[in-house]
Amino acid sequence: MSVIINILAAIGLIVLISYFVYYLYTYFQHKKVKTMMAEMNPPQDYLQNVGINCPDYWVNMGKVGDDIQCKNSFNINVNNDKCNNVYFPSIPKDKTWVYGNPNGLKTLSDSEKYNFLKTKSIQPNSYSRCEWINNCGPSLSVQGVWQGVTEICNAPPPS
Repeated sequence: MSVIINILAAIGLIVLISYFVYYLYTYFQHKKVKTMMAEMNPPQDYLQNVGINCPDYWVNMGKVGDDIQCKNSFNINVNNDKCNNVYFPSIPKDKTWVYGNPNGLKTLSDSEKYNFLKTKSIQPNSYSRCEWINNCGPSLSVQGVWQGVTEICNAPPPS
């Protein structure tokens, strides 16, 4: 009888050790994937601090008054010379693009974001962000690239 109990105890111990090893394996796999995803994706405040300012691959040359100057420093092909050096309005000082109310700022609502992307700079010969996307692609029928902005500009106005 004690031999049977010892065999069952050994089987139970093997099962417990197997579950523990499986748990550790899945934990470290999950941690590895999470680390890789954190490295691949930009941080949450990327769009607020970098992405909303200038189109993809354009260089932020700094503020000119209340506007941000963006320059095509890498000579990316555009169908309109007006697109190479552009000005866009900056986010209002009391607002933020990202969610979560960082530093006490209020998040722009969907309609405020849409209207902000349709607003032009006060600088002469400027485009709104949505106009830039539609007018500054590599050819007349191709849109310019601006992740995080293109989706909103191509969507119908929020209700």
